[in-house]
Amino acid sequence: MPRKIRAVLFDAGNTLIFPRIDEIARDLTNLGYPAEVEDFYEADRIGKRKLDEWLWPLIERGEVPRNADYFYWTEYLRAVVERAGVPQEKQYDVGVQLSAGFSQATLWSRVFPETPGCLERLCREGFTLGVISNALGTIEEQLRRVNLADYFKFILDSHLVGVEKPHPEIFRMAVERCGCSASEAVFIGDLYSTDIGGATGAGLRGVLLDWIQAYPDAPWPRITSLLEFDSVLSTLQAQPS
Repeated sequence: MPRKIRAVLFDAGNTLIFPRIDEIARDLTNLGYPAEVEDFYEADRIGKRKLDEWLWPLIERGEVPRNADYFYWTEYLRAVVERAGVPQEKQYDVGVQLSAGFSQATLWSRVFPETPGCLERLCREGFTLGVISNALGTIEEQLRRVNLADYFKFILDSHLVGVEKPHPEIFRMAVERCGCSASEAVFIGDLYSTDIGGATGAGLRGVLLDWIQAYPDAPWPRITSLLEFDSVLSTLQAQPS
């Protein structure tokens, strides 16, 4: 028999809230390295591919690291500076500047218009909502700033709890706070190995939010917008856990 889904959990960055990439691109251009928003989107695709190449073998061997986010950001920023034509001898310094920009909580203030409606609907239908984020200790503040925090029963920030996705420990913390079994929870995130690999490794069901079109052939439930989640949720509800 299908097991009813009782909880829907979300990644935060690039799932619920997004950086104002146009501002970062302008800052890089002002440094003398012309960059477009699409350069950052393509760097995101590259960073995700390289992350998967490194992380999936570790997950499959059961050697899941407690900290993995640094790998994605290193590859992402490397791809950005290369696409912008930054000379090799300056790439490290420019990458550090970009990293500092991305670490500013106020940069992460873009919310897609469908997001509040999706969260409101899930709350109205009785699902427990939570957030599991690899973050720097400020993710609740960031979500509160854009009026999303109150939809969630809890917000787990990896910096505060001491472990990052994809390690199963952080997913187990979330399931315990939901008061349900792992198979009764769905996790939505944008990183295939970190989010989907981590969630399914901990017994949750995973849904990939591939808004950047990085995983067109991913063998997993995949949406490009939260507008598509209702249909996927209905299908998951009908499946055995």
